[in-house]
Amino acid sequence: MNRENYKTLLTLISVFAAIYMFLVGINGMSSAIKSMGSEVAESIFTATKNPFIALFIGVFSTVLFQSSSTTTSLIVGMVSSGALSLSSSIPMVMGANIGTTVTNTIVSIGHISRGKEFKRAFAASTVHDFFNILAVLILFPLEITFHGIQKSSEWFAGLIFGKMYDLEVLSAKSPVKAAVKSGSRFIEKFSFDNDIVFLIISVLVTFLMLYSLVKLLKSLVLEKIEAFFDQYIFKTAIRAGFFGILLTIMVQSSSITTSLVVPLAGAGVLTLRQIFPFTLGANIGTTITALLAALTGTVAALITAISHLIFNITGILIIYGIPFLRKIPLTCAEIISEYAEKNKLTPVIYLFITFIVIPLSIIFLSN
Repeated sequence: MNRENYKTLLTLISVFAAIYMFLVGINGMSSAIKSMGSEVAESIFTATKNPFIALFIGVFSTVLFQSSSTTTSLIVGMVSSGALSLSSSIPMVMGANIGTTVTNTIVSIGHISRGKEFKRAFAASTVHDFFNILAVLILFPLEITFHGIQKSSEWFAGLIFGKMYDLEVLSAKSPVKAAVKSGSRFIEKFSFDNDIVFLIISVLVTFLMLYSLVKLLKSLVLEKIEAFFDQYIFKTAIRAGFFGILLTIMVQSSSITTSLVVPLAGAGVLTLRQIFPFTLGANIGTTITALLAALTGTVAALITAISHLIFNITGILIIYGIPFLRKIPLTCAEIISEYAEKNKLTPVIYLFITFIVIPLSIIFLSN
């Protein structure tokens, strides 16, 4: 075995270890919240009962974590523990979709000193923002009125598990489940029998393992295919969307995959319209993390993860499928990038108001 193959093997082993510890962290978090009793669950239920607050908690949490995968995984863990209701989890997942776009928008600011290059890069990053915002504007009112996404997710889960939402997705006899529970009990030993310490440790393990997983998969996958981006991946919209899904599943982060194309747009290698379907594919690919997290939880947690997937697919079918709606994110991105090129404070003000001021104002004023 040569050195390169040995390095790849070690990386693969590290990937599986990170996935295992990620599941351990999610299971530990769910167990810690259950151990805290009904008062903690009640306070979380109360805080997220208002769907508008739940939506903006999802936005702001993802801005803080810089990862919708982390936020949705934590949401899945809370649903599994019974601390968060299904109806509250779906607005939070929608909010996470908006919050995750902040990363590639920040990446585009790295081009701020270079005129036209910055204009192209900023448009390429904000088109993802405007698509996700538009998807929420369309689907959020429909969901809180008719609960279509929740009902669809319950139907899909019901095909396998029926109506038993408290049932574990994996059987207690499953070797995966047993191994994850064993790992969870091991990290609990470091909590000194304190549920809050156990919860903090579990959240940290989840976050660090997901971060490590992204880094490992990025080194394993993306470095080998970046050269093919402009030559093959973006030849057609369908191909770009497919690779957006595939690459995001591989690296477990839509922020990474969408941020990769921002410099290519800035350099003029890719157009805004070439990048658009790729970012939509990334939206679908990022849902795999929550589905993975749900494997060690309850059927209710799985329904939340499926809701994330259905929300993204529905948003794409509606917005990308209807020509005049498809133009809205593109037009908004082009307009704001025009202003950003003329006034360098525009992107800073946009980021601050969209991702910090509005979410925090809604959260605090609604209490």
